Amino acid sequence: MNVNEASRILVLDPIHGAEVIAEELKGLGKDVEIFNPYRNPFLDQTFLKGLSFDLVIAPVHLNPNFEIVKHALKNNIPFMTHHEAVKEIVGIKNLFTDIKVVEVTGTIGKTTVCELISQLLKNKKVLSHTSSSTRFVSLEDTVIFQKLGGAPANVLKVMEIAREKILKPDIALFEISLGLTGIGDVGVITSLKEDYRIAGGTKDASAAKKASIKNFDDRSIIVHQGLSDVNMSGNTFGDKDKTLWIKENKVIFNQLGTINGDFMSGEIAFKPLDSYIGTAFYRDPLEAAFCAVLSLGIPPKEINTTISAVGGRMKLEELKGRFLIDNSNSGTRLKFIGEMTEMARRLSEKMILIVGEESEYVCEGVSMEELQKVVAQRASDFVEILIVGEKFKGQIRGKNVLFAPNLEVALENAINDSKEGSVIVSNVKMWR
Repeated sequence: MNVNEASRILVLDPIHGAEVIAEELKGLGKDVEIFNPYRNPFLDQTFLKGLSFDLVIAPVHLNPNFEIVKHALKNNIPFMTHHEAVKEIVGIKNLFTDIKVVEVTGTIGKTTVCELISQLLKNKKVLSHTSSSTRFVSLEDTVIFQKLGGAPANVLKVMEIAREKILKPDIALFEISLGLTGIGDVGVITSLKEDYRIAGGTKDASAAKKASIKNFDDRSIIVHQGLSDVNMSGNTFGDKDKTLWIKENKVIFNQLGTINGDFMSGEIAFKPLDSYIGTAFYRDPLEAAFCAVLSLGIPPKEINTTISAVGGRMKLEELKGRFLIDNSNSGTRLKFIGEMTEMARRLSEKMILIVGEESEYVCEGVSMEELQKVVAQRASDFVEILIVGEKFKGQIRGKNVLFAPNLEVALENAINDSKEGSVIVSNVKMWR
């Protein structure tokens, strides 16, 4: 069952884009209802018996134990994911005529890869949607959109806004949560490391991302680190035995396939504007970004090679006379603190750490146990540790451990508790 064949459609989960998908379907003449399974996880049988649909559209992370899901399965109603629905709607409406599309998914590094791709495409008209921002950039102008999340449905919302603003990008770049929709000419899987459970703990997030590869057709190219357990080709990055890798400040690529059907080999020298570009944090994202751009068939001579660190992604800034190593964002991990500590120590022995979680996340947050371990191991490295997040308050102890309700307050406290020349390390999981 596909969207064209279905007449009555139930779209689940308005929190993650059901309303956007439903509006598009209504525009196609479909009879559509929206249901929030989180608000109504247990339904009486009278209500369920009244449900009659040709198709149910649900997000890949939805708990299969919700009564609405079990009812649909019991009655053999076909299911489609939000990702698949977006692809079908895009195809029906021809939303990307004359536009090349890059999709980026993965457990870590999605936003960093997207922002680096945007830098490499500096001379193109690029519509970019990430958890950091949504914007259209050309040589003449920059247009900032309203902030939208990484749910696949927001591809449709972004394109609706672009049409309203009469914007005509050469390339559209989308950060997508939990897999690829298949709308892209190039799909990027940044990483499957730091995996986590979804769908009520019934499956791994990495499994959803790998399964989404089937949404692509043969004309597209998947960029990845080398997924040995998935039967797929594509362009790979990371080591000398891959299609592309970085050695010092040089990108080396060998028989890298493009969407034009040809293959490229060669080298590209790039100029880092920040010392952080040379760190392990940036290596994989930079390789993925170069690999994606070359996969589009863009000649190496047209690629911008002056690279700077991404705001909020392991970037060194100045804040009221202090050094700020900023890695507070939606994809940050506690594992980065060791590398950040070493960076900070090169600048000053007087260091303050801000760590924690500013808000709850649907898919993953900061583990209490892991944070306790980090604080115990790192307490002696820092003059002060400021922990963000109400759920941690009073749960983690130490003579130099303090608490703050959010990152803004934590930064104010860190400034007040330090002198000029000190280093503030900021590693808070937050919507950014």
